[in-house]
Amino acid sequence: MQDFIYGIDISNLLKARDVFERFRRHLESDQEKAGAIQAFEFCYELIWKTMKRVLEKKGIEVRSPRDCFREAGLNKLISDPEQWFIFLEKRNLSSHTYKEENVDAIVHIFPQFSAAMSEFIQQLYQL
Repeated sequence: MQDFIYGIDISNLLKARDVFERFRRHLESDQEKAGAIQAFEFCYELIWKTMKRVLEKKGIEVRSPRDCFREAGLNKLISDPEQWFIFLEKRNLSSHTYKEENVDAIVHIFPQFSAAMSEFIQQLYQL
């Protein structure tokens, strides 16, 4: 697969996805959870910024992740913007991982995030 879509280098996103996928499968210790959460944060940031760049190439300006997810849904880059709003909420929680309930809430969405991330990457290759 090519690492340039719409003139945008997605190689870092693909590498980050691979790290996240590896980390999310090992969540026994607090240290493993912390590493997986950090990989989630990195993927999340790369994804929304990639979405933003794709939308800009289409002439659509967005300023925030929420606007980006709405427009990405309208432009068929993602199928469910509401799901991405949940990921945004969990990303915002990730700076408070000293609370065990936050760690659990973030780790709980990893399967959905993984599927949504894969869907987005597949959509990129359809451009």
